[in-house]
Amino acid sequence: MRDENGEPSTRTGLEELHRGEHGTGAGDASEERLLWLTRDLAERVKELDCLYGISKVVDKTDSIDDILQGVVALLPASWQYPEVTCARIRLRKKQFETANFRETEWRQAESITANGRVLGRVEVCYLTRKPQLDEGPFLSEERHLIHAVAERLGKVIARKQAEERLRSLYRRERHLREGLQMEMRSRVDMTRQLVHELKTPLTSLVATSQLLRDEARDEALRKLAGYVWDSARRLDSRVNELHDLAKGELGMLEVQVGPFELGGLLQSVLDETKALADQSGVAVELRIEAPLPAVRGDAARVRQVVLNLLSNVFKYAAESGTVTVSATGGESFVTVEVHDQGPGISRQQQKYLFDSYYAPVHRGRRTGGLGIGLSLCKVLVELQGGKIWVRSRPGKGASFFFTVPALQADAAT
Repeated sequence: MRDENGEPSTRTGLEELHRGEHGTGAGDASEERLLWLTRDLAERVKELDCLYGISKVVDKTDSIDDILQGVVALLPASWQYPEVTCARIRLRKKQFETANFRETEWRQAESITANGRVLGRVEVCYLTRKPQLDEGPFLSEERHLIHAVAERLGKVIARKQAEERLRSLYRRERHLREGLQMEMRSRVDMTRQLVHELKTPLTSLVATSQLLRDEARDEALRKLAGYVWDSARRLDSRVNELHDLAKGELGMLEVQVGPFELGGLLQSVLDETKALADQSGVAVELRIEAPLPAVRGDAARVRQVVLNLLSNVFKYAAESGTVTVSATGGESFVTVEVHDQGPGISRQQQKYLFDSYYAPVHRGRRTGGLGIGLSLCKVLVELQGGKIWVRSRPGKGASFFFTVPALQADAAT
């Protein structure tokens, strides 16, 4: 089309429509084009309504079945002839249909895929014959729409299924956690009852054997009474450790944290255990880095940790020479090391040493005992903000380390 000067016209379609209003034949064409544009716009609005409606359905429910049934109900109104349109969505073995659905030869379909797998199909059918357009009786825009619907459903289904799996895993985790908590409470209750049953006769046994040892005139009888008293005290200590470990596993064990001087505590432990060290054929040497900063922790529990570590040395590294207990200061922690020259510990056993009720292999045989000493040490050290670990090689002895928080200068003031 050219303008009055014979040059190509640059009028838009809308300008042509306005121009046609003042012509004759051109007016009829413009009116027809306006009607066509109006119908086209109406179809696009229906498509947008469909996609918006799907978003509302998805936001309203978590049920995939309800979503698919809601989407099926939206589809007919989005096609060119809603009065003769029906729809169906297949998802695996399930089907969701409009009330008037039946399969016809005038059918448009699109696969629903998620994560590269085909999950189902979206199908739209006309119930009666309609004029041939871009794809049978369907518009090319309707092909784009059904593709968009299928693509959206694939993403929604994948997300909903992932959410359901997550909820299922959460429910299972919560069920297992609650079961574990009940089991742990049951264990603590049982341990508490066991401790009560053992402590009553033990208290009497410790007191009576001590009195018998002190009052006995016969040396042999005094010696026997001393053995009974020492064994009763050890059994009482093990009962207390068992109770502490059970409470520690449930987070019920408490420590009394405060400042104390670690060097003096270590020296008193070595003095206390000198007789046991002599019986085990080892010499215990204390090395303190000077000046050693004060620490903050539970002095009684730190003492218990060192006693447990030395007890293991006397048991597993007897007749091995010198055992060194050392303490080294740092900016934030003081590190205590108990080093022996015993048979050492294999790398495989080191993985489980601090596990509850683990009994290591010593000289090819499982050791006796409950296997609670080192696991209790771990609980006690970590409750005070420290950590515990081991370094060892078979035949090269073993070193157990644990840390105690240093008392900061500002805390001391």
